[in-house]
Amino acid sequence: MTNIGERRNPASRPISHPAQFPDLPVSVVLDRIPVPVLAVEHAGHIVFVNEAFRELMGLEPEAEAPAHLSDVFPETEELGVNIAETFMTTVATRADSLWRMADASGDILQVRASKSILRRAEDTLALVALEDFTDQLWNDPKSAFR
Repeated sequence: MTNIGERRNPASRPISHPAQFPDLPVSVVLDRIPVPVLAVEHAGHIVFVNEAFRELMGLEPEAEAPAHLSDVFPETEELGVNIAETFMTTVATRADSLWRMADASGDILQVRASKSILRRAEDTLALVALEDFTDQLWNDPKSAFR
């Protein structure tokens, strides 16, 4: 069986600095897909959001995107943990985790985050796709766990 490292193009370099991400050709594609996408560096700084994420969060196209994960999680929740660290650890290891985020107007959104698409140890970012479950969970709280 071929190991994942052997299947990768040896010329492909890891994303070693978060500032590289918005300049990569893939960001153009991610910006056009209708799925909310979020790229976050390990300290919780948001380095990329696509238009679908902006729409999910109720942001105008010209509005500045959130700068940190703490900007998208509800202020009223007393988690007692470092939310950026918890989010990064969870999306690095587990798919389909549920999160409560606050949109631009302060309304709570229930979203499901994918496992990070970037999985190499040397990559300093997590790239996740989000799915809005707010309406579904409002009508049937068990629906997200099916």
